[in-house]
Amino acid sequence: MSLLLPQDHLLLTGDTVLGRGTTVVSYPDGQLGAYLESLDRIQALAANGEVTSIAPGHGPTVPDAAGTVEFYLHHRRERLDQVRAALAGEADGTLTRRPGEDKTDFVMRLIYSDVPLKVWPAARLSVMAQLDYLTAQGND
Repeated sequence: MSLLLPQDHLLLTGDTVLGRGTTVVSYPDGQLGAYLESLDRIQALAANGEVTSIAPGHGPTVPDAAGTVEFYLHHRRERLDQVRAALAGEADGTLTRRPGEDKTDFVMRLIYSDVPLKVWPAARLSVMAQLDYLTAQGND
């Protein structure tokens, strides 16, 4: 949930948009489709000037609402494209799972290889949310 303070053109976003980094959409509670819809709504508010800055639940105030939301959307699209590419590579045989590796771990290994291992538990939940989203969209 986000709250708009119209007189200040400020949106209180809680965990939807953070003051630094990006939000982890954790499966099964987090639904990527609903999250993307929220970002689209915030983007529309920023585009028409209703929102110019964001006050997140964590981190500093974000002075460039439009730029930050665009970054978030770009990041999500990029990750989804990476997941699709991993699944396509498995489907066409150019990429293979290791013995005993499930689909989630396979995708994680490919797209989160540059992420420190200490954040892999959160990344795993994020990948599960991405796979769930793609399945719901008919792109599994």
